[in-house]
Amino acid sequence: MKQVRENLLEVHLNGLLQTNDKVALKEITRQLHLENVVGDKVFGSFAENLAFLLEALRKGNRTSSCPVLFILDEFDLFVHHKNQTLLYNLFDISQSAQTPVTVIGLTCRQDILELLEKRVKSRFSHRQIYLMNSFDFKQYIRIFKEQLSLPAEFPDESFAQKWNNNVQHLSEDKTVQDMLQNLFHYTKDLRSLHLLLMLAVSNVTVHHPLITASDLHEASKQYRMDSKANIVHGLSVLEICLIIAMKHLNDVYEGEPFNFQMVYNEFQKFMQRKAHCMYNFEKPVVMKAFEHLLQLELVKPIERPSVRAQREYLLMKLLLDNNQIMDALQAYPNCPTDVKQWAASSLSWL
Repeated sequence: MKQVRENLLEVHLNGLLQTNDKVALKEITRQLHLENVVGDKVFGSFAENLAFLLEALRKGNRTSSCPVLFILDEFDLFVHHKNQTLLYNLFDISQSAQTPVTVIGLTCRQDILELLEKRVKSRFSHRQIYLMNSFDFKQYIRIFKEQLSLPAEFPDESFAQKWNNNVQHLSEDKTVQDMLQNLFHYTKDLRSLHLLLMLAVSNVTVHHPLITASDLHEASKQYRMDSKANIVHGLSVLEICLIIAMKHLNDVYEGEPFNFQMVYNEFQKFMQRKAHCMYNFEKPVVMKAFEHLLQLELVKPIERPSVRAQREYLLMKLLLDNNQIMDALQAYPNCPTDVKQWAASSLSWL
């Protein structure tokens, strides 16, 4: 890449930043220095922008034109843009006899070809290169040190030396090595390591200038924390009961979708058995609690709500598995014993 960089134009796009084709086109014109070619025209409508870019690329030929390399990071996110217009046109130009264009897509998804529209897939060269992380744990520790170490040109040399010495000590610490080994066996993805280090570095302050082993362990706990289980900790007892009712419906009907009325009936069965320990809630109150679970995305409708359909009978799916529910209940503060026993029972009528 270094050898050919002087002889080609590079365009870097990221699916997390260029969230639609219009933003992506503006970024392409900026990186190709085409903003001032025709005044404000390139910042007109999406159609004008696209037409201008395509015309600029098609004016060239393969012998005299400067090659253009498009690198699309998070390629799978570009697939979700409307009609995949940008991908279609880039692939179409790359196969034509005009300006030499190469498109490289980077993604973690192996099923990416299934997401491409037929017209886009037909213009794709079907060249796929799988890159697997093949480094061992010793190299992983070396990467850990390299990512945390300060460069030699850092302004404060004395602090940089202290910091780098501290990083060296951390890499030799047995507890830190055990924690990194757990992460290494869980995933070799370096983005996971970067996230862990970012969480640890965010604890650095003027009064706490160096990272400690406890910072890394705390960051590891935060990294592995189940976000959905954390949401459950903040729910009311009524909402917990509805989740348990859904859990039992999943067990009985083997994961088939359910509706609010089924959940309410299941909850009523429990209330009739345990009326002495639970306040009897009215149906509208229970419905309100159910809608709150929907807003928190712990429950998901499997069909689009229509004006005619009654809310009570919309089919839903629970987005928590049994282990998440039971783990969250163990940590739930002041959870009634009867509710825990109901959750632990294998069938709802026991």
